[in-house]
Order: sequence, then structure tokens, then C-alpha cells
Amino acid sequence: MRTRRSRLIGLLTLPVILTLPTLGSPASADTPEPLGRRGEPAAPAPNIVYVLADDFGWTDVSTGRTNAGHPSDFYETPALDRIAQEGVAFDNGYTSVNCTPTRAALLTGLYAPRPQNNIYLVGDLNRGGDDTLLKGPAQGRADGANALPNDARTIGERLQDVGYSTEYFGKFHVSRSGPDIVAQHGFDENFGGTNAGDPGAYHATDGQFHNKIGPGLDAYAADYTQEYVDRNIKPYSKGVSDAALDGLVGTDKHVTDALADATLGFVDRHKNDRFFAFVGSYAVHTPVGEKQARADLLSKYRAKAPGSSTSNPSYGALIEGLDQNVARLVHHLRTTADPRNPGHPLSDNTVVLFSGDNGGVDQFTDNGPLRGQKGELREGGIRVPQIAWSTNPRLVRGNRVDHTPVYVADHTATIASLAGLAPSERAQLDGADLSGLLTGSAPLRRDAIYWHLPGYLIAGGRDQRPQSVIRSGKWKLVYSYEDRSWKLYDLDGDIGESHDLASARPAVVNELGGRLISWLDELDAPLATLRDGKAPLTFTVTGTTYADDKIVRRRNETVVVRPGDEVPVVLPTPTAAHSG
Repeated sequence: MRTRRSRLIGLLTLPVILTLPTLGSPASADTPEPLGRRGEPAAPAPNIVYVLADDFGWTDVSTGRTNAGHPSDFYETPALDRIAQEGVAFDNGYTSVNCTPTRAALLTGLYAPRPQNNIYLVGDLNRGGDDTLLKGPAQGRADGANALPNDARTIGERLQDVGYSTEYFGKFHVSRSGPDIVAQHGFDENFGGTNAGDPGAYHATDGQFHNKIGPGLDAYAADYTQEYVDRNIKPYSKGVSDAALDGLVGTDKHVTDALADATLGFVDRHKNDRFFAFVGSYAVHTPVGEKQARADLLSKYRAKAPGSSTSNPSYGALIEGLDQNVARLVHHLRTTADPRNPGHPLSDNTVVLFSGDNGGVDQFTDNGPLRGQKGELREGGIRVPQIAWSTNPRLVRGNRVDHTPVYVADHTATIASLAGLAPSERAQLDGADLSGLLTGSAPLRRDAIYWHLPGYLIAGGRDQRPQSVIRSGKWKLVYSYEDRSWKLYDLDGDIGESHDLASARPAVVNELGGRLISWLDELDAPLATLRDGKAPLTFTVTGTTYADDKIVRRRNETVVVRPGDEVPVVLPTPTAAHSG
């Protein structure tokens, strides 16, 4: 692996900073400021709950608010529909192409290709066989682990430093081990997180979950009781008979319910403190099948008439099980008194953020009218439902759909702002502060969102090859390294990426391509190399190239790329006749 030059991490955006009013009675001038965990003053700030659904596609909700009016007519999500109505729904919400880069970006607040993350895909960057033209670079750590380094500064650590109680629940996937989540990554406790990317099995066996799930969650793995079903499932169930629900008594606990149990227990234990709960749902990642679904929900979806697109009963059961536990969480926040704000429920000083971690999988869902799926840089692979909710309009002013393109690292910057982190701390993050969007008080000022994937994922119907992408306003510009081509899409009028406008709008390609090259250079982004045994590539360039950590402006220069060399980004200078 090459040595990459060190640079300061600067903001790629101009964040909107919002000063939040304090709920409850104001402190007098003589009241000392509360102290953070390490003794420094800490300003009052809201609780934060982050729910990250796994492989949850753009159209996996039954509301049209998060997907520009393209809801599922088979899968049901009444709780998510409600908070999308009561909160802010984002219909241009973006992630990375699959689990690990999204989680790295969200936990650190840095783009996944930053050297501090260096994570692009689950597994490796050569998931296309040995005959591909290019070879992806090594990713992850020097020891081969596809994980955050121990010195990565996570949002958990940042919040601990200003006095938050922090807890992790469920899938983590970017640590070397479960214990590292507490020892290295900023969480006081860990319920279920490991380095595994799926749960192995969704149901417990004899009071224990699968060994891919960390043992901390086994405290909530006991079989269903009648009291549990009556209290925690029946109030949130729709379209299922009491007899079917009573049939759960004595059966194995579903991990989605156990995650909700653990999360609500944490809220109750720490409601006197400021708390941050990160809930990494296992649903709706594989395994997907009848054995993984909760029996009452599986029966419900088996009995339903298929919808107009993909209608998988087992998948629907996993989706609605997740939705029911979002309902439990929201109800608990609404009905639990807040000791820090007498006369108010916790929901008046808590922000709930919801997102998928990547696009849906074609086998189980339909991302249409978007093209592509999980693992691809097409819109179907990176656009997901995103929602912000609170009952306090000074935190989230609801009943709004926001069309601003936002990325998961923005959520990290927003959490940092809500928590009152110092500007110097927030300046270390790539994401933009969305506080102004949540309250409707200020638009987001940012130039673009970027993606970089210097490798292959060709499997399961996916055909993702080395590409870099910029989204700016309505424009999405895609560079493909194999043929050195640019494609430009107007997403306002062509959400399905069907009409390439690059030849018609060369000035747009030149402007956005230059910004993409500058971003790659600022990140010291590694590129794929020409595979051993391939013939050298020879081409003449008048324009700009990026490779080997260098931007070079060329005039009628011949470039030769030999096996082992990085294959560059090539941005030709538009001719005067085609620059409009």
C-alpha cells in the first residue's frame, strides 16, 4: 500500500449553526454549569436516538414522503409513516453503497474514503474476479481488518466528552471485536454489536442469540411471555388477531424486539442524564426467510394480496417488526416524564433520527423508479429513507418534506451541533450541520456530496465497477475509470438516470469534474491500478488528470499507464465550440 501524505481535515461544507433554547426552567446566574464526564463545562443539550436500519430500501416504507411519492403498496410501516408526517422527511437522503462505508462515515463524521476510515466496501475491493481490467487497492487497516482504527474519534467519544451517556445496540460491523465497541469506540455499553455483518439468525435459541450477535443482548433473549405480548406487541400490532399474537407465548424471542427492550431499558436508566442511543437494527439484512420472521407477522403477509412490485412475506414481516419497535420507542419517549425538564415528556427534549444504511436488495424489494441496488453507485444503491422527529418544534419543526440532498455524515455533524460540541470539534467533521433544516430556520449551504469506489462489486445482479461521483444540486456526474468516461444526469427530471447529458452540457461536466478531482486530491484518494498482465493503456490528454496523489494539467500530452500504475481520472478541457 502506498504512503499517503498527511493533510489537515477541513470542512467541505459551510455548516448552519443553530443555538437551541433550553427546555424547562432557566437556570439562574448563580447556578453552576453542569460538568461533562471529564470535568469540563457542558451546555444543556437534547437526548439523541439514532436508528439505522440495515439494507432498508427507498421504497420499503408505506409513506411516500421519504421517496418522492413512491411508497410500497405491500410492506407496511405505520410508525415510520407517522414520524415522517410529524417530523421532517428527507427524500434526497444518501448513504454509501453498503454497510461498512456507511457505518464508518456515520460513526466518524468523515467520508468513508478518508485515510482515517479507508473503507469502501464490505469484504474487499476486488469482488469481480481475476479477469477485471483494474485491481482495487487494499482497504481497512494495515493488519487487514476492515474496521475503524483504534484512534478513530467517533461521535460516541465526542459525546462522552461533553457528558452524554452513550450506548450501542445491535449491528456494528466496523470493529475488530465486540469488546472494542466499548474499549475503543466511545460507547459505555454494547448490547449485541460485533464485527459481524448479519445476525446469523433472527430468533434466540434456548435464551441465547446466534454467536454473531454479542452476548450483551442475551439478557433480553428470554422466550415471549403473555405479559410481554400484551404490553409490548399487541398495542402496536395492526391486522393480526389476538389469537395469533397469543400464539407467540413460549416461543423464541426475535432479535428486533430484544433490541427495543434493551434500548428502552437504557432510556429508563439514563433519563436523568443526557443520553445517546445508537440502535443498529439487524433488519432487514439477510438471512431473509420464513424461519427469520416473527410468526404473527409472517402469517399476516402470507395472507395479503401481492402489491404492484416485489412482495416478499418474510421480508415484509422483518420490516413491520422493525416498524413496531420504532412505535414502541416513540411511545415510550412520549409517555415518560423527563426529570431534567419537569412537566415535559422525554420526547420534548429528544431527537430521533432514522436512516437506512444503503439501498435495497433487488431480490426482496423494488427501488424503482431509481436504478440500481445495494452495492451500486446508482441512485437505488445509495438513496434511502431518512427522517428526523421530535415533539419539540424548537428541535424539529414537523410536517415537512425537505428535498435537500443530505448524506449520513451530515447526521454526525448535526448530532455534534445538537450536543453543543465546540466549533473546533465540529470543524473536524466532513458533514454539514442540518439543524437549520430540522427547524426550517435556515437552508443548507453546501457545494456537493461525493462518493469514491476504486474497485469492483460484480455479484448478485450487481455490476459496480471503479467509479467516482459528485452530486451537486440537480446534477449527478459519474466518472468510470475503465473507459475514462463521464456521464451526467439531471436528477430533477431524470431520477432513473436514463439520459446521459454529458455531451450536451460539457461546461457542467468540466465544472463538476474539476470539483470532484479537487476532492479526490484533498482526500489523497487511492485509485484502482491496471491489473498485471494487461496491455498498457495509452491516450493523449489536453485537460486535467488525477493519480498518485497529484493533479496535473496537461496540454496534448501522451499518458501511458502500465500494469501496477493507478488509472487516472481524466477530465478533458472542453473545446470552445462545445463549452455551452
